[in-house]
Formats: sequence, C-alpha cells, structure tokens
Amino acid sequence: MKYLIFIAFLVIILLLRNYIIRHIFTPKLKEDKKYPNSAYEDIEIKLGIGTIRGWLIKSEKARGCFLLVHGWNSTKSDMLRYADPLLASGYDVIIVDVLGHGQSDSIQKQVSIESFVRSITSTIDYVCERPDINSHAIYVLGHSMGGIAASIVNSTDLRIQALITDSMPTSLNSISKSMAEKITLPYIPVGWLFVSWFLLRGGVFLKARREWCLENILKNQKSPALAIHSIQDKKVPISNVDVLLNDSNFEQVIKVATNGHHNCVKDEHFWDNIFHFIASNKGDIVDEIY
Repeated sequence: MKYLIFIAFLVIILLLRNYIIRHIFTPKLKEDKKYPNSAYEDIEIKLGIGTIRGWLIKSEKARGCFLLVHGWNSTKSDMLRYADPLLASGYDVIIVDVLGHGQSDSIQKQVSIESFVRSITSTIDYVCERPDINSHAIYVLGHSMGGIAASIVNSTDLRIQALITDSMPTSLNSISKSMAEKITLPYIPVGWLFVSWFLLRGGVFLKARREWCLENILKNQKSPALAIHSIQDKKVPISNVDVLLNDSNFEQVIKVATNGHHNCVKDEHFWDNIFHFIASNKGDIVDEIY
C-alpha cells in the first residue's frame, strides 16, 4: 500500500511539474497589443537558434540609439511606454521580442536568462552593422528580467554607452520568485522545488554560478549604470536594491513611489533622472524638451 501511495504521489508531482513548465515557465508567442505612434521599420535578426523580431523607430537627431528590453513573459509592445520621450529627445529606439517571447521564435524548448542575454548581444550586433544608426552611442534600458540580462551583457560588452534598469531583480531567488508568480502552491517548500528544477533544466543555476555570478556582475559594470526601483513593487521588492547600494558599481540608484512593478516610468522625475544621468556621464548639457 505504501508503495502505491508513493507511486501515485510521484506521478502527481511529475504531472504537476510538466504543467508548470509548459504553461508557466514557457512564455507563449503573442500578437502585438500596441504599435508605435511614429513610423517604424519591422526588423528581423536571424540566428541559428531562432529569429528575433522587433521594431526600429528613427528619430530626427539620431544622437544615439536606445535598445529597450522587456521582462519575463512580456513583449516589445509593453516597452512602448518608454519610446516617445526617447524619440522626442533625439534617440533612435529599437525594441525587440526576446527569443521565445512575443513574435520571436526559438528552437529551444525552454526560455532562460541566457535567451535574454543572447537577444541583447545579437541586437547590439545588428545595430553596429547598420550604417544609418549611431552605434557609437548605444544605450540599453531593461525592465525586470531584461534589466538583469542587460547587466550581464554590460559586465563584458564595451559597446554599451550606459545602462538603465527598471525594477530589476538582483538575485536568483528574486528572479525565480518573479517568474513563479502564477504558482499558487506554497513557495516554500513546494514551489521552490519546481522553480529550482526549472532553473537547473535551463542551465540558469550553472551559468549564473560558474560564468555569470550575479554578485560579481553587479560589481563589474563596464559602462555607467543607473537603477530605478519602486518602493511599492511587490513582485520584485525594493530590498533588491540593497546590493546595488552596498556592493555594486552602479553609479546611481533611485527609489520612486509609483505603484506596482511596471509603473516606475509614471514617476514625474523618471525621464529627468535618466537624461541627466546620461548627460552627466557624457559631459553634455541636457536639452529640457522632455
């Protein structure tokens, strides 16, 4: 009888694990919910593991290029909230769906942090190959998971002029919790077992521990980095900025009081802070046009 109970329990666990992996930890391809307000160009970046699809929105001044990187289970449409002020300030804007998200496909069965990193580096490669884009001033603005992936890139890639992160998790624990938000099982100990299995299966733990090492990455940003985080963010708590304040080389960390995980951009000083940060690191005078 005990063996039957054990076998039944094991079968339930395996079925539940399979459901969680397929329906929670594997983002579904989504149609675009919104489109840019300005004229844009559809772009495709073909890789051996899939095709990255996105939008290039050109400005008149082309003083630089901003790459906008969405978070887990989001799409390029969600990043349009950042586009118009950047365009008005003279920056080209490029927004892509990370591999396995939105309209970007992937032959890999599971999306991981590495999918984000690969998408960012490949898009930077694409920008550098376009003579009509100012590749000497590439900026990256990453939201949530897009922020930590951009930090990983900024720890080794010298092509980034400056990095801005919005609501970024700073530990594997915070990353896994934010990805597991739809799991209704108690996170400790049941939910953590599934999350850990997912991270191991995706090579995230091994990659993060051996090659990336988030603790070192946050201390070794090659280009100036600014982090913005809401004190009312419940998905990625404000405590995530502690390591940025105490043990990183992020030049500036700003706390705002907007509600939720996606609303830092609604803070009245959001764009002032970003453009002054960029100007202070370039020695420029900020154009008060935003």
